[in-house]
Amino acid sequence: MVQISKFLLLFPGLALGIYLGSLGLLPVSMLLTTFACLAVLWLYLAYRGRAQKDWLFTPMMIAGMLLLGYVSVLPMERWSVPEEGMFRGRIYRVQELSFDQRVLVQLETPKQKVALHLPLETEVQPGWGITFFGTVRQPKQAPNPGVFCYRQYLRSLGVFGICYPEMYEVHSQAGGGMLYRLRSKLQDNIAQHVRDPGLVLALVLGQRDELGDRQETWRLLGISHLLAISGMHVGLVAMGLGGIVKYLPLRPLGRLIVIQGALLGYIVVAGSGASAWRALLISILAGYAALLGQRQDPLHLWAMVGWLLLLVKPTLVFDRGFSLSFAASGGILLWSPSVTVRHRSRLFSYVANSLIVSTIAQLTLAPLLFQYFGEIALLGSLATLLFLPLVAVLMVGGFFVALGFGSLGFGSILNTIMNVVAVLERMLLPFAGRLVLGSWTGSEVYLCWLFYIYTGWQLRKPRLIKPKRTMARLITIGVFLLVVMSLPPLFRRPLEITALNVGQGDCYFVRTPSGVHLLVDGGGDTPYWQERGKNVGKERLVPYLHHRQVEKIDYVLVSHPHEDHLFGLLAVLEEFEVGMVIDNGQEHTSPTYQKYLQLLDEKKIRYHEGRAGDRINLGDGITLDILYPAALREKLPSTYNNNSLLVRLQYGGVRMLFTGDLENPVLHDLANDLGSGLGAEWVKVPHHGSRGSLHKGFYDAVNPNWAVISVGQNSFGHPHKEVIDFLEEQNVTWRTTKENPQTFRVWWGLWGRFDSPIS
Repeated sequence: MVQISKFLLLFPGLALGIYLGSLGLLPVSMLLTTFACLAVLWLYLAYRGRAQKDWLFTPMMIAGMLLLGYVSVLPMERWSVPEEGMFRGRIYRVQELSFDQRVLVQLETPKQKVALHLPLETEVQPGWGITFFGTVRQPKQAPNPGVFCYRQYLRSLGVFGICYPEMYEVHSQAGGGMLYRLRSKLQDNIAQHVRDPGLVLALVLGQRDELGDRQETWRLLGISHLLAISGMHVGLVAMGLGGIVKYLPLRPLGRLIVIQGALLGYIVVAGSGASAWRALLISILAGYAALLGQRQDPLHLWAMVGWLLLLVKPTLVFDRGFSLSFAASGGILLWSPSVTVRHRSRLFSYVANSLIVSTIAQLTLAPLLFQYFGEIALLGSLATLLFLPLVAVLMVGGFFVALGFGSLGFGSILNTIMNVVAVLERMLLPFAGRLVLGSWTGSEVYLCWLFYIYTGWQLRKPRLIKPKRTMARLITIGVFLLVVMSLPPLFRRPLEITALNVGQGDCYFVRTPSGVHLLVDGGGDTPYWQERGKNVGKERLVPYLHHRQVEKIDYVLVSHPHEDHLFGLLAVLEEFEVGMVIDNGQEHTSPTYQKYLQLLDEKKIRYHEGRAGDRINLGDGITLDILYPAALREKLPSTYNNNSLLVRLQYGGVRMLFTGDLENPVLHDLANDLGSGLGAEWVKVPHHGSRGSLHKGFYDAVNPNWAVISVGQNSFGHPHKEVIDFLEEQNVTWRTTKENPQTFRVWWGLWGRFDSPIS
């Protein structure tokens, strides 16, 4: 067994520093001061001869890595202030999209990469030059969790700026770049000899454009990782090259150089990701260590390679492939010394160890899989065992076909294997189950995951702690976790109110500790944008609900039938099971309202017309009370706004008030009629923070500590400066949804707080 060194912390420390640096959660000055103080103290102790007993080295190293990570993300802020001008660069990647094409360009000045969006009819190829005039700015970030984040996607490619150029000129070169021509030739060879080349192209060259439905099928089966050009692919190529090179009259060092050089060329041509580079670097380090007669712990090589890759390209932290690859391989290396099966039957050992390795990888990836995809494929281990030999044959055969040997029979072999793959897909797909979070929270998953990693760490080093003592400690911690996880949800989880970013509109997602889901309004778009295909419900609300693994909305409340409150709910009513819809009963002539009524009727959704005095018990001691209106008031100005439902959510001693778009006339009446009965610790600021809804008497009656303003880009001046100034004068902690969703959590009905803002 191998002892785990403190230097293993270099890799995760740097990764964490880069991630936190991108969020801007800690000031660089604080990290610099902390690192400097720890370094000075450590050097002083080392000078006094106490370095061997010093406990400061590990925190100093972690602080140093966090600081290094922060510094490495400074280029990401290059375009935080938009910059207009004339730029020149070289195209290195072209991606065709639905309505335009994304052209990645390496600029000459400044030395940055940007993404240009050009018309589809523009002819561009990698290797060509381009000059353009326009404004380069940071890409947009996701408005809500679960929504595609363009900023993070481009960061994973090392691209920090985006531009829709006003003018551009392409400087073409005959045939494009050499690398582009070589890749095209290899692709043509595969397409010529394979009937359905999509899978072979993905395995050999990383080209997934022709996979079609197979990509989704492999995701459901839990074998998407086999598509990525990774350590397995590099290992297969290395084995094939090794079988050829051993017949060459070369010394061991020469053979190693030839094999690694060929692997490097393959990875560059295939456009491989971080997992392939990881395999190559580990292969190089392990190979040279073997030549020198030194045995290196694979886990230390893993950490060293990860650290080196992040030093060279910090944006790999945002690459899903990098995260999944390193997490899976690290988990396998951590656990493999403790769980390897040795049996007289080689077949039994192979099958058992393959299933164990695949299961370890799945467990190690669990938090990332839930975060990225919201589920874990239950057939992943078995499907990997069945498909891996077929993938190996397709990989090796496809490699020879790409090199021009398809006419020697390799093409026929690949076509036969493809038929076997199709049969296996049809057999397994009906049984492709999935594991979802359900009532678990992300925090609980990470807590169990940390125990899993800690267990692997302890079992890996039994010489430091006696085995019996190690097992006793692990059992104690495991029992404690089991007891904690068995507590009723009321004790383990808070009440959560999330104001979603739906642009200029209202939408609040409420989840109780026991998992009852409530949606208050759904945002929406003006008819002008609806005609152009914009649908905030499908684009921002439904993806968020899927991300939160919501399968049923127990209650939907519609404050009033204006577009910016109702339209987004249409997608929710179409997509999810809904227990009951509550609105104020006020009709509207808009197509959105007519579609809303149609969906209620078609899906047989229970409907209730809310009136003052109605109460809904949500369980866990949480109640929902409608305070207004007692009846519709038709003669008020802005009749739709001023008939909005006024709803109070109460959990223990913490009350939350949802105010719709109520305006001053009604707010005045409510302050006089209900007085202290309006009291709430949290309030949704009425009507997006408009000046016409600022009534001091109403706020005196509510007396809030926290407030949320649902607002987006608008021409109305929302939120009004007077509203902001008033909230600050009253010492109310306020947030808006203009950039990010805002989550307020209430624990045990005793106290609440906003989540820390993330930029």
